[in-house]
Amino acid sequence: MATKRDLQQEMQRYRQAERLLQLGARVPVVVDMTRLSSWFLRKLSLEINGVSPKKGQIPNSDQWYLRRKNLLQSSLFCQIYQKLMQLTDVPTDECTLLMEGYAQWRATIVACGLEPQLSIDRAWWLIKAIKMRSLQPCRCRDCQGQFLQPWSRIRHNFRCESCRSHTVTHRQVSAGRSV
Repeated sequence: MATKRDLQQEMQRYRQAERLLQLGARVPVVVDMTRLSSWFLRKLSLEINGVSPKKGQIPNSDQWYLRRKNLLQSSLFCQIYQKLMQLTDVPTDECTLLMEGYAQWRATIVACGLEPQLSIDRAWWLIKAIKMRSLQPCRCRDCQGQFLQPWSRIRHNFRCESCRSHTVTHRQVSAGRSV
């Protein structure tokens, strides 16, 4: 016999699955986050979105996050996610953290008038990549911003691309004046 607590947990998993599918998550991502059957989730996705769920490989390239146009948005998502982890007093499951972090990130990007580059699937993979230690946030020594870097390139004297290019431009201007 199922207890009231078990039933509440099961209902929470179904609500999480529904929200993830509304955010555009692929069925394998929702299966991983909720542990519900893929058959059920494919049917639910069809009902929610009105079209068959996306097929194909889930985005899993760490290099995608390091491209210039994706790096800032991915780094921002990472910071929001980490902040949410620190702020929660009550133990929160990963699925709730992912959805809340993604919603806050998306609202921030849209408020800035930018086109969101990060899908919910890529946000899910980013969290996995950080846990696997293939990517890590690294603090710039000059501007103190946090940017994603491959684990193999992390160093204590890290400078972001903006600070490096600012220094190069400043040197060129100074060199031009001294001539």
